[in-house]
Amino acid sequence: MNIKQVTYHIIFWLVIMFSFAISEWGYRQSFADAIIFELLYLPSRIIAVYVNWFVLIPMVLYKNKFLIYFIELVLLLAVVSVLHRYFVLYWGYPKFFPQWMDGEYVQVWKFSRLVQTALIIISPVAFTTGFKLFIDWYKERRETEALRREKIDAELKFLKSQTNPHFLFNTLNSIYGLALEKSEKTPSLILKLSDILSYTLYESNVKRVTLRKELTLIENIIALEKERYEKRVVIDYKLEGDIEGIKIPPLILVPFIENAFKHGLKNEVKKGWIKINIKALKSTLSFRIENSIAKIEDEENNNGGGLGLQNVSRRLDLLYGDQKELLIHKTDDTYIVDLTIKLLAHES
Repeated sequence: MNIKQVTYHIIFWLVIMFSFAISEWGYRQSFADAIIFELLYLPSRIIAVYVNWFVLIPMVLYKNKFLIYFIELVLLLAVVSVLHRYFVLYWGYPKFFPQWMDGEYVQVWKFSRLVQTALIIISPVAFTTGFKLFIDWYKERRETEALRREKIDAELKFLKSQTNPHFLFNTLNSIYGLALEKSEKTPSLILKLSDILSYTLYESNVKRVTLRKELTLIENIIALEKERYEKRVVIDYKLEGDIEGIKIPPLILVPFIENAFKHGLKNEVKKGWIKINIKALKSTLSFRIENSIAKIEDEENNNGGGLGLQNVSRRLDLLYGDQKELLIHKTDDTYIVDLTIKLLAHES
């Protein structure tokens, strides 16, 4: 126990003593007599409180031995009450209140006096028991919450670490294909990729980014994919509302964009299409993306978009819980993703 804790304990006992002295004042000749009376009870209260605090609660009550705890607490109060009666009758009262040294006051084992003594002692015991139960519950809750947050943060970092290489691999693979064809677009695509790399490697290592930054990344991806697919894809990109001041987790929308291009156009021999609509309101962000589905689909697409969508779905669960709604719908020729996020207080 450090000096700060000792100070708290001293203050606590001073408050207890003066509080009871004030209530006792009306029954005594002076406030000084009330203080002395409470001082005589102080050792008994201290013994009862600390035996209960350091022994009975942690070693009995917290082991779910409720009946044993109750019995031992009653025995503790009985023993302390008897010791207190001996203490005041053989030292306290003769020294400070000699006028009380007659009649029932001097009977140590008088039942009514023992009960009265126990009730006077039990008041701080009851208060400190409730206080200890609360602070221990609160401490355990904080520790549990800290462990839960550490687990969630570790999982989020793992999921995001998979998002970055997953997306970059697909982009590099696209540029590699164009390089093999000695396409004139390769240098400009590499330049756009450098911007994307800069964002994913240096700007996304935070918990929140502005929606504007995320949308700039999405627009770079769209521009890159447009150059790659040329006339094979029609892209309809709409942005509604005021995006200023809104923050979201980095790379939370990218997997849906990536999924639409990869699985919607990979095996498309004719012209495909992608519709992207983002609506930013004061407390809500809505994201909808639709893409055509090629008749010849790969196995990963049949499984619902692969690892990227599974990861982002889990990230959304961890970050927003029931504050988001993610709906994925698939028809014979269309794949639709609807995401609605209720922005948290620090995000809007």
